[in-house]
Amino acid sequence: MKKKRLTAGALVLAASITACGCGNQVYELTDEERAVVVHYSAHAVTKFNKKQSEGVQDVAAYLYMQELKEEERKRRAEEQKQQEAQQKEEQKKNPQNDKGQAGTGKDNSQGQPEEKANYVPLNEALGISGIDAVYKGYEVVSAYTESESYMINASSGNELLVLHVDLKNSAGSVAKCNILSKMPSFQLAVNSKVKVSADTTILLNDLGTYQGRIEPGDTVKTVLVFQVKKGSAKKVGSMDLEVRVGQKTSMVQLESN
Repeated sequence: MKKKRLTAGALVLAASITACGCGNQVYELTDEERAVVVHYSAHAVTKFNKKQSEGVQDVAAYLYMQELKEEERKRRAEEQKQQEAQQKEEQKKNPQNDKGQAGTGKDNSQGQPEEKANYVPLNEALGISGIDAVYKGYEVVSAYTESESYMINASSGNELLVLHVDLKNSAGSVAKCNILSKMPSFQLAVNSKVKVSADTTILLNDLGTYQGRIEPGDTVKTVLVFQVKKGSAKKVGSMDLEVRVGQKTSMVQLESN
């Protein structure tokens, strides 16, 4: 009988220990940390909330845009590869072209006018009407912060070149702006040498994914973010932005006002 009592007591003690648990104490957030979490969550939900009239981002459309940009990158790489192969083939067939006409030692390119790009305004390149898209300048930074809850850092060996573009409604009525639906892609040429494609971000003010209503006379500030090698954009003489919407490609010369 005594043995049974001892056994029962041991079982009760084991059950008590199991119920009490042996994990670490739950970490409690401070008011400041809790505010950061709430702010970031609200920021993310706002981006993809279909029922919200301002700043709506369709998740399916956003992912589709990323796929299009990847396809665009592959297409450009394939075109570049084909062009290089074609140039090598032409050089093999006509080796004298590298030094002008045979026996003359002259450069055939001398005296020929340089081909100029056909530049268009940014809003025309984007295919938006009733809204002025105005380039306002750029900055080169190691990290870009839209708010306290979201930051973009440059990858190792790179820095961020951030273009600032204002979307201004100069009309007398509310303008609906839906750039995301056009699925644009952007490529930036710096000093006609450095060529990079815009990063895909979840920034609410990303020009490529902007959606919203702009009141008469109001201006919305947007950005495009590019990753460039450190020092490559230290001295910028010129910048051209290639904008591709569907099958149409346009060139925009960036000159800040």
